Amino acid sequence: MTDRLREQIQQQLDHLLGEADRLRKALAALDPRSPSTPARKAPARKRAQATTTKSQARATTKAPTRHTRPPTAGSPRRTAPGATKAAVLAALAGSEPVTAGQVADKTGLSRPTVSTTLSRLAKSGEVQKAERGYRIGSAAGE
Repeated sequence: MTDRLREQIQQQLDHLLGEADRLRKALAALDPRSPSTPARKAPARKRAQATTTKSQARATTKAPTRHTRPPTAGSPRRTAPGATKAAVLAALAGSEPVTAGQVADKTGLSRPTVSTTLSRLAKSGEVQKAERGYRIGSAAGE
């Protein structure tokens, strides 16, 4: 009974890991400006064979421990991967340079989050720093 339950849990976990990879690929495909990064691969897990002992089966099906703090009642949840970058780039869509404060106002994101995101985008070359603010791509050189 316990072995069958473990096998069902492992099958469900394998299915969910496959779905997570599929969703990461879809998310990457939606943002053509980002360099294509390979999706994180989850370690392949094999079903415990009938010849393994119970302790071996337990060791192969145990999920890795994650050391994260649960969100507190007042804390905001994390945004989806790439959502902040997409919102910032959308706010920069015009031809005029936009400051971090203006982007924060347009997107509803915090100013420190926007500033960090803009700095990273400037380092990667996706946006360019203007005299006052940021612009998308090569428009800053005009």
